[in-house]
Amino acid sequence: MQLFPRGVILPFQKGKTLMRGVEEMPAPCAVRLPVAMAQAESPIAHLAEDTPLATGQELCRQGDLPIRSPISGTLEGSVVINHALFGDLLCADIQPDGEAEERLPIVPEEELTPESILNIAREAAVYDELDGSPLWQKLQQWKLPQSGRANDCILVADATENDIYGSSAWAVLMEQPRLVLFGLQAAAKALGMSRYHIATLLPRHRRRVLKRAIGRENVYTVEDEYPVTQFADDKLTVYRIGVQACLALGRALKQGICHTSAIVTVAGDGVPAARNIRVPFGTDLSAVLSACQAETDVRLVLGDAMTGTTCPDLHTPLMPGITTVLAMKHQPIRVPKPCIGCGRCAEVCHARLLPYEIVRRLENMHYERLQHLSPADCDGCSACSYVCPAGRDVAADVLKAGEAKGMYLTWGEDDNE
Repeated sequence: MQLFPRGVILPFQKGKTLMRGVEEMPAPCAVRLPVAMAQAESPIAHLAEDTPLATGQELCRQGDLPIRSPISGTLEGSVVINHALFGDLLCADIQPDGEAEERLPIVPEEELTPESILNIAREAAVYDELDGSPLWQKLQQWKLPQSGRANDCILVADATENDIYGSSAWAVLMEQPRLVLFGLQAAAKALGMSRYHIATLLPRHRRRVLKRAIGRENVYTVEDEYPVTQFADDKLTVYRIGVQACLALGRALKQGICHTSAIVTVAGDGVPAARNIRVPFGTDLSAVLSACQAETDVRLVLGDAMTGTTCPDLHTPLMPGITTVLAMKHQPIRVPKPCIGCGRCAEVCHARLLPYEIVRRLENMHYERLQHLSPADCDGCSACSYVCPAGRDVAADVLKAGEAKGMYLTWGEDDNE
C-alpha cells in the first residue's frame, strides 16, 4: 500500500505543437561549435582558415570521440565564448556555404555486432539528449547483463517528456517511429539485452497510431504524473536513453549519417506559437528565436520549465542535451514565505525524502543531523518546489543539503585551546 501519491500533474502547455511535426531552420546559419575548454590547447590549430568543410566532416577529436562539422561551410577560425551551462569554451567559427555532406561506411545489418554498433555510435558522434553525453560511452560503461540475467534488465527509449512545454521527443517519434525502434534495437544488441521498449505519455489517439506502426509490444504507456518513476512493469533494472539518440543511431547504421543536429521545442509566451525545429549544433540561439518569430525582450531558459537554467545571453550556441528552449516574456515571481509544515513536499517526493525536515536542519546548521535523511538522493526534479504553498524553492535547498556532506560545525573550539 502506498501511503502518499508520488508525483504531481503539471499543466498541459503543448497544445498544437504535437500536431506540427519537425520543421527545418529556414536558412543555414553560421555556427560556433565548441571543441575544447577555453584554457586548453586548440585542437583545430592544424586547420587553416578558409578550410572548406562538409556536414559530418571530422574537425578534431576529444579523446576517442570525433567532433564533426554540423553544417557545410568554411572554417573562419576559432573564438572563445562564455556558455551559460559550461563556462568559457573554445569554438570553431563556421560560415555556411554549399550542401556537401560526408557519410560513414554502412555495415550490412546482418553483420552488425555489439562492438561494431558501439564503434559506429562513436564515429557518428551520437549524443544522448537526456544528459548530453556521448551515447557510446553510456552503453560501454553500463554493465552488460550476465548470462541468465538478461531478462531482469530492459532498455527504454524515454519519450515520456511530461514536462510542461517539451514535445520534441514526441515529434521525433511521430515522424520516424520505425527508425527510432531500429536504433533502440541496435543499442539493446550492443548491451546484450533482449528486452526493450519505447516509454510514452502520448494522447490516446496518437498512441494507437504509434502501436500500429511499430507493434504494441514495443510501446509502454507511463502514468500521467511528474516526475515519471516507472518505465517498465515488474522489478526490472531499467536503462534509459533518449529517443533522439535512438534516431541518430538508426540513421548512422542505416544511412551513414552523423549526428550533427538536435530537434528542439521552442515555446513560452515570448513566441507566437510553439514549434519543434531541427537545429544544427553550435547554432546561435538568437537565430533560432528569430526563426520562430520570438519577441526581442525575452528571457531565455534552457531546458524545461521545472528544471531549466536561465541563460542571460541570447547569443549562446546550442549544444547536445538541450531539447527545450523557453522564450519567456513574463517571468513568474514567487515571494518565499516561512515553511508551514504542510508536508506536501514529502507527499510528492518520488525519492521518499522529507524535504521540509532536510531544509529545516540545513537552515539551523544542524549538518551532523542531515545525512541520515539522505538529501544526496534528491535528483532535483523540483516537484516539491512546485507544490509548496509557501513559494519556497525547496529542491534547491535539498540539493544544497546534499552537498553539505561531511560538514560539521564545532562551536567554541578556539576557546578550548
